[in-house]
Amino acid sequence: MIKDEKNELFIELTELSKIIKARDSRSVVKWCNNYNLPIIPIGKNRVTYRFLAETALENRLLKALKKQHPSNWKELYNYYKDNDHYSYLMAIQKEAPNTVKIDTNVKPRSRFAKEFAKD
Repeated sequence: MIKDEKNELFIELTELSKIIKARDSRSVVKWCNNYNLPIIPIGKNRVTYRFLAETALENRLLKALKKQHPSNWKELYNYYKDNDHYSYLMAIQKEAPNTVKIDTNVKPRSRFAKEFAKD
């Protein structure tokens, strides 16, 4: 295996701790255990599989997209993966057109407001 391919296959727990904003190494180990990620000691470093870590991180995004946009969450996720902000925004706007409901049934409360409403 070429060294560059090895670096892409694994992610060090120190790098992962920066991504998940963990305070110490115990937090990263706990996070890996919660998502069933294997921790592999290689020399002085501890690593896990990059693909599995990225999948665990994106799992929250997928859950949010499915909840907020159940009809087109796959399309929105593909826009996210392609970093296509414009298409993402257009798809959201197409899904829910911007409509404002105005309530015309207003009951004035003060004496001044009642006098004003008569005119």
